[in-house]
Amino acid sequence: MDRIEISLDTGTYRVGDWQKFLKALKGLGLDSTSMLLQDLTRISNKLHRRNRFPEAPVWMGFVFEYLLLVMSVLAMTAESRPVRLVSIILLALCLQPLTKISTGILLGVRYSYVYLWYFEPRFKMRFGTYHHLARWKKLILQLSGSVGTPIALLVGWRVLGDAPLLAMLSLAGALMVALMQVGAFAAVWFGVRKLGPFLLTNLTTPALLAKEWKER
Repeated sequence: MDRIEISLDTGTYRVGDWQKFLKALKGLGLDSTSMLLQDLTRISNKLHRRNRFPEAPVWMGFVFEYLLLVMSVLAMTAESRPVRLVSIILLALCLQPLTKISTGILLGVRYSYVYLWYFEPRFKMRFGTYHHLARWKKLILQLSGSVGTPIALLVGWRVLGDAPLLAMLSLAGALMVALMQVGAFAAVWFGVRKLGPFLLTNLTTPALLAKEWKER
């Protein structure tokens, strides 16, 4: 751990060292690594911040996501179809991250900061709190992050029921997203790691679910 942290501080870090370290760490068991939670979080944050994504305090991310949720729920009751359509778009944007981070908090995960991953706000876990979770809790957490968008689009199917075309588009979108997530899960399960230059586990939560399930 000291060697990795020093290499991060001096700019000499070699890609893959952290993954090798985590693989060795898994063999120690939860009890023997409980004293390392703060160190794991600190080094994971340093590693992540090499990407230089814009970041903000985690509470700002929570406020932003819950504000989108409240605006969406209020707009669903409007008479105007365009307003209700906007409400479903807002719900599709916020429900998935809110479901995952809220489940994470209930399971014992804490968060360091919120960052902008290209155009999408994401929450950086305190890695030590995630690493120390029991395996079944990790599976529940990743599963919870896989259902938000399909649920939001299914809500749109009902909310926009008086506009058959929009309702059918919402239903088709829910099915398409669900199929894409099943595809991402299957791809990682059968050994696919990347989609172009991106790791699948960075792109979508079902890929992380498959990774955790395989390790289990």
